[in-house]
Parts: sequence; C-alpha cells; structure tokens
Amino acid sequence: MQNIRKRYLGIPLLNFLFAAILGLFMRYAYVKSLPIPYRYRFITHAHSHIAILGWIYLALFALFIASFLPKWYKKYNNIFWFTQISIVGMLLSFPFQGYAAASITFSTLHVIVSYFFIFYFWKDTRLLSTPSARLLHSSLLYMFISTIGLWCMAPIMAMKIKGGWDQVAIQFFLHFQFNGWFVFAILALLFKRLKVTYSQHFIKFFVCLNISLILTFSLPINWYFRSPIWLWGNALGIVFQLVSVYYLYQIIKKRLREYWKESDHLKRVLIIFVTLSFIFKILLQSSALFPSLAETLILHTNFVIGFIHLTMLGLITGFIFLFFLETKSFSRDFGLLKVGMYVFIFGVFTTEIILFLQGLLFYLGWNMLPYYYLILFTASLFLVLGILIIGLQIFLTPKKIELNTTSDKNSF
Repeated sequence: MQNIRKRYLGIPLLNFLFAAILGLFMRYAYVKSLPIPYRYRFITHAHSHIAILGWIYLALFALFIASFLPKWYKKYNNIFWFTQISIVGMLLSFPFQGYAAASITFSTLHVIVSYFFIFYFWKDTRLLSTPSARLLHSSLLYMFISTIGLWCMAPIMAMKIKGGWDQVAIQFFLHFQFNGWFVFAILALLFKRLKVTYSQHFIKFFVCLNISLILTFSLPINWYFRSPIWLWGNALGIVFQLVSVYYLYQIIKKRLREYWKESDHLKRVLIIFVTLSFIFKILLQSSALFPSLAETLILHTNFVIGFIHLTMLGLITGFIFLFFLETKSFSRDFGLLKVGMYVFIFGVFTTEIILFLQGLLFYLGWNMLPYYYLILFTASLFLVLGILIIGLQIFLTPKKIELNTTSDKNSF
C-alpha cells in the first residue's frame, strides 16, 4: 500500500470527530436541559450523515486508492474535495433544518460525486482479477445500488405514498450501505492485505455472502409489510451468512496467523477488537432465526443503537484504523496513537456494554440502571477523546514521513 498524505487521513477523522461530538451532544441532552434551542431529530440526521458519509465513506475512499492504484491521480483529488464540500454543507444545514432544501442539495451532491468515484475507480481497476478485486467491484456496485433507495424518496414524498414505503426506501439504502458497500469494502482490503488467491472456498464464500445480503433485506421489509415469507427469506439469508462465515474462516485462518505473528501489540489489539465485534454482530444477526426474539429486540431502542454502533464503531471503524496503521503514513514515536486507540476502544466497549445491559433490563421488564444517561454520556466522552488524540498524532506527523511514498514490500 502506498502511503497517504495526512490530509486524506486527517479530514475523514475530523469528520468523525464532529460526528462523535454531535453524538455526545445527543447523550448530554438526556442528562441536563440545554439552554440553546435545537431539534433532537435534526441533530440525529447530522450525526448519522457525517458518520456514514464523512467518516466511513471518505476513509474507505482513501484506503481504496492507496491499496489498489499506483498513485493518487488528480481526478481523485478533485472528487475528494467535492465530497468534503458536501459533508461540510450537511454539517452546517442538518442540525438547523433537518431535511430541507440546503441539506437535500448537499446530500444529492454527495451521491452524484460518489457516482464519479465509482465510474473512475471501476475503470482504473477493471483489469484486476484477484479475489480482493472481485470484492472491491462488488462493494462499488452495492454502493450504487444503495442510492436507489434515496432516489425513490422523492416520488414517494411527492405522491404522498403511505404504508411504510418511505421507510422501506431508507432501510434499502442503509442495508446495502452497511452490509453491502462497507462490509465488501473492508473484506476487499483484508483479502488484499492477506494476499488471498482464488479457490473453491472463495467462490463458495463469495456466492453465499451475496445471497445472504439480498435475502436478509427481507427483515426490514417485514417491519412494515408483515408476512411469513419475509421471515423465512431472512432466516434463509442468515443461514447463507453463517455458511459464508465458515468459508471465510477457512480462507483466512492460515494467513491470519501469519499476519498475527508479523503484527505489533497495537495491531494485535485492533485485530482482537475487530474479531470480537464481528463475532458479536453475527450472533445478534443470527437471533433473527427466532422471529419472536428478533421482533422483541427490534422494539428496544438500546439494542438497535447498540447494534448500529457495534457495526460502525467496532467492526468497520476498527478495520479502518487497522488499515490506517498499514499505510505507515504517520509516525508512532510520540505514543499518542497508541493512547488514542486504547481510549477509543475502551469507549466503544463501555458504551456497548451499557446499551446492551440496559436493553436486557428492559427486555426482562426491569427498571433503568441508576444514573443510566449520565454513565452513558461519561463513557461516550472516551470516544471523542480517543478520536481527538488519534487526530493529534496525525497532525504531529513530520512532513518527511508524510512524503515518504516508497512502497513497503510487507504492506498491501
């Protein structure tokens, strides 16, 4: 993997910091009344858009170019900055007006610019024929497919179509973003790093993963259009997902042991962090095999938020941080990076434990934890602090390290 100039790491991380601060603001709102006027739903929209589009999208954007292209071409520089303009626009509009003219304009700009990225990146990598490239192109395809849900919103709202179709369109976007574009993207980077080659196991893994992605969309459909067929479809999707996990393990187990031996302590901590997040995510999704349990979990907001954060902060962000280390684009001499990573991981674990513990108490019909909102807010402070410290490490990286773009034979 080529090194990445620190602005291409720092700007997504800065977006992540703003998203985390907005999340902290929302949790503080339950602790104490704020003296300023605000709409909680508007802050939620800003938080989710900046986290998904400003942090994860842009971070994967930079890692894709560093991993699969020989250099950072000018056209990607232009796409990067137009994308960031859309992020700033959403940050300055969503908190104050929610979905309105300005925020919708900047959101639309992001979608259109992402199409340019998909087109050029697919064109520049079309000759690659490795398993990682297959996953890469699938991730780009699912990114495009996910936006169909957004384009459907306009006619649904204009024609005032009721019955949950607007929510299905939103869930379509989120499903193919999280489980399609994001998951396939990190797998593409992982397979690139582990130098996975074609095999029967990979073909079976790839087929099962794609089938499970399509079938598991049955679950959010069932939330709005009740039918046993959707539950059976989702259950079948979960089975295919479990089979894909089996083949994934068969593919990477040997290479992962080798990577573990090569890794320093910080990388090993991140590997454990990502692995635990992945296992817990699969277990939670597998609960949908029992429809009554799945329905109960969905009704408790703590479980829903916990699952979303587990996926975004544990699995996807954990992978992104691990790949950031692989770029060797910043110095670790100051020790800030290690401290920041540990603080962030501690924040993720503590907030997840609190969310799921409170969800379990609600599920059992018990009361809230004493000082629940205050404890959750305090734990969330570690997320913001961790991101801030990691950002400081990138900012303090000497220019000579940033400009060292020599390829590392042991890197991607």
